[in-house]
Amino acid sequence: MNKEEMMKSTIKRLLALGLTAAMSASLAACGSSADISNGTKSGNETTSGTNADSNAANASDTSGNDVKTIKFFHRFPEDPANSFIEEKIAEYEAAHPDIDIVVTSAQNQPFKEKIKTVVGTAEEPDIYYSWAGEFSERFIRENLILDLTPYLEKDSEWKDSLIESQMVNYTTSDGMVYGIPFRLDGKVFAYNRDIFEKLGLEIPKTWDEFLSVLETIKADGTYTPLAEGNQDQWPGAHYIGTLNQMLVADDVRASDFEPTTSLFTDPGYVKALDDFKQLVPYMNIGVNGMTHDMARQLFTTGQAAICYIELVEITNIYQETEGTDFNWGMFMFPTVEGDGNPDILTGEPEGFVISANTKYPDECVAFLKWFLGPEVGAQQAESVGWFNASKGVADNLTDEGLKEAYNLIINAEKMGPWFDASLYSTVCEEYLRQISDVINGDVTSEEAMAKIQATAKEAKSLIS
Repeated sequence: MNKEEMMKSTIKRLLALGLTAAMSASLAACGSSADISNGTKSGNETTSGTNADSNAANASDTSGNDVKTIKFFHRFPEDPANSFIEEKIAEYEAAHPDIDIVVTSAQNQPFKEKIKTVVGTAEEPDIYYSWAGEFSERFIRENLILDLTPYLEKDSEWKDSLIESQMVNYTTSDGMVYGIPFRLDGKVFAYNRDIFEKLGLEIPKTWDEFLSVLETIKADGTYTPLAEGNQDQWPGAHYIGTLNQMLVADDVRASDFEPTTSLFTDPGYVKALDDFKQLVPYMNIGVNGMTHDMARQLFTTGQAAICYIELVEITNIYQETEGTDFNWGMFMFPTVEGDGNPDILTGEPEGFVISANTKYPDECVAFLKWFLGPEVGAQQAESVGWFNASKGVADNLTDEGLKEAYNLIINAEKMGPWFDASLYSTVCEEYLRQISDVINGDVTSEEAMAKIQATAKEAKSLIS
């Protein structure tokens, strides 16, 4: 079997697996939303907790104390993260018999869809996962997220234990702190060292060098130069977000992220799409029909030379290459000359917020202070490979890859927000759609930006 046949066979197998999973999810969604079987709810949600099924919200423990039920919603239903979260929650409940934490989880996209519909309703969780920026700030504008500023000001030890460069992401322009990071993150290119050595390649520092590396790999004919899967649309947005950072001035992007002032008329946005289009010929076939995880597996199985990953995916790479001699490294996004800032590391922390409507704000804050604190954070770094925003959580790590990832984040001059989480909802949907169409070759960069500009104008008229 030649390289092209092998690649097509692999992609068909991966797409078949993805289709099977999608069909299973679709069948599950046909049931009642209250249908719980073996801890699994419809819509790819799972529920756990000491009283997750039918206990009353205010039951009593054996000592006669009122039990306060806190609903906790996160987006990590798979191990090792899910097991770690459940283990820590069980530990907290054992130490606090008056607290019952009912946990619900869902995969990334179902989670985003669910949280947008339940916040502000009777189904709203007390504590839930939320991205910094516009994703959370839309709720803040409706006074739906608890202001943590008074709690941090009252507890200087807690405030001082958190890394300021990461906390700024969960702070509004007027100084409201609304969330605490659960995991720090950033984007880098992962590359196969053996392929680079075989083809005599050096790590590219500039955009032209990057294109030259991709062309050399493609000309060799053995490997796919760049693995990419944009089925869920956010992976393409991460490329565009990074390119926009380099090609559009910081103040212009900040203005365009704000729905009341957004224009998206800067020529750098068109240039970013044009540059991105230069990469598409070096990607695997079926980019828009493949998930990011499937694309990463092309990389971890040695069929693709490079993959644009999040640093939190290091543990996924370890899992997928366990028992092999897979030799890989990381390099930063090559510099693109423009009006933006080349020193920004794309990525920002993701964390938890507390509902402004919770009946137990003090109890929720106390739990997050512990769960996202340095002791649990160090355990999380060791067992899951993710870092929270507490100082010192990576001090005892021995894994060189994880230490490198942590240092990249901590030493970054500036972090750039996730592009899709920074945009107003309708603008985001249009932008993601246009990126997919650019990949397919259905629109020019100018046509794509014209549609985005029109959507931004419409959004502004609705808000103003």
